[in-house]
Amino acid sequence: MAYTSIHPIRATVSAAIAYITSGDKTVNGVYVNSYACRADSAGASEDFRVVRDTGTGRTQILAYHLIQSFAPDEVTPEQAMQIGEELCDRYLKGDYQYVIAVHNDRNHLHAHIIFNNTNLYNGLSFTTEHNQGRKSERAWAKLREISDEICEEHGISVIESKGKGVSHFERDMQIEGKSWKDKLRVKIAEVILYSRDFKDFLEKCAECGIEYVYKPSNKVKLKFRLSGEGQQKFTRADTLSENYTAERIAEQIAKIQNTQSIAEKKEDLWENIRGMSNCEKIIADLESVGIKSFNEFSSFMWNSHHSDDHTEEFSVLKKKITAIDKLLAMMKQRYKNSDTYKEYQGRSAFTQKNFHKKNAAAIDSYEKADKYIKEHIKAYYVDGKAPKRSELEQRLIELKNEYNALVPEHNAFLRRKAVASQYTRQVRNYLQAKQQQERDRQYREKKISHQKKKDTLE
Repeated sequence: MAYTSIHPIRATVSAAIAYITSGDKTVNGVYVNSYACRADSAGASEDFRVVRDTGTGRTQILAYHLIQSFAPDEVTPEQAMQIGEELCDRYLKGDYQYVIAVHNDRNHLHAHIIFNNTNLYNGLSFTTEHNQGRKSERAWAKLREISDEICEEHGISVIESKGKGVSHFERDMQIEGKSWKDKLRVKIAEVILYSRDFKDFLEKCAECGIEYVYKPSNKVKLKFRLSGEGQQKFTRADTLSENYTAERIAEQIAKIQNTQSIAEKKEDLWENIRGMSNCEKIIADLESVGIKSFNEFSSFMWNSHHSDDHTEEFSVLKKKITAIDKLLAMMKQRYKNSDTYKEYQGRSAFTQKNFHKKNAAAIDSYEKADKYIKEHIKAYYVDGKAPKRSELEQRLIELKNEYNALVPEHNAFLRRKAVASQYTRQVRNYLQAKQQQERDRQYREKKISHQKKKDTLE
């Protein structure tokens, strides 16, 4: 289970998505995913807006921000992402676009989910569909229940809103990652990642604002304290967890160094851009979205057709889904007013006028729906027979499944495109500059060779 909360967003959707997808919180976007939209802030907010423009527009809420926080050291980022996506599946039921990001910049992992307030298929808002009526029936009241169910299935414990022996302040400090131990764990983990050996680790600790006492002969070998943070006493390494003892830190560093050494021995697939000032960041960003070599990068950016780009298919499917959805809504509207209309039709001409005056809304609604159905249902005839409502509902489910099946591949394509587009011009300019340098070099060599021949003849 997890501590969950949900908040409405009435402005700056782009800024909110930019915050949750920040590279320093998500390992440069590794722990970012999306559904039915792009995963970057500009792309996602634009995709949200396109859907929102087709909606009812009766609420000032643009999106919702859902937060799911886990207890320290209880889940991996991958598990947090899986649990968060399952929460979206059960809570949003495939009807709303969302961006999900897992933050691992603190000791307690937490998933941020921002989802559009407008339904993909019928244009109604989440607020209208799920946050009306009695409080116990509203969607936010079900959030904790759904989250707890999923976490129980995964064997995850609960961060209770009120815990015995833990104050509200202490609980909030844990959840926000503000305790001394949480801060120390985060900073120490960062230093481990960039250290060559244990000696180098201790040197980097001092550089990064971590004071230490290391006495290998003592019973308590290693202690840490955050400098400039107000922490009075040193914290024993073994109280942070077994992973923060001197021996375990040395083991982790050795493992990381060995992994890096193996990686360096692999064939250099990025030779063409090795001379760029920020090549390591470019390579890391491209590889994080599945572009593993310069050839793949070139092929992706300079080919116009991509089999995993389903933009046109989405457009066609959405039109089909919207058409059936509206037809079903009209059938529902007609059925709702059918009794009133039958009574109206069964009356004499003398009493119809007065009956119509009293029931004008229901009668007009029936006639409008009936006219729409007659005009549009012919497109769904099979062997000259009109389809049943259940058959249309089944067809709608099939179309939605078809739509949703394309989403993961399409989203992966959009992520690749967004990252690759960021560097295309930069890489192209660099390669052009290299080519020009090579041409200049060849020209100089020819000129020198020509001059040598001239001097020899003289």
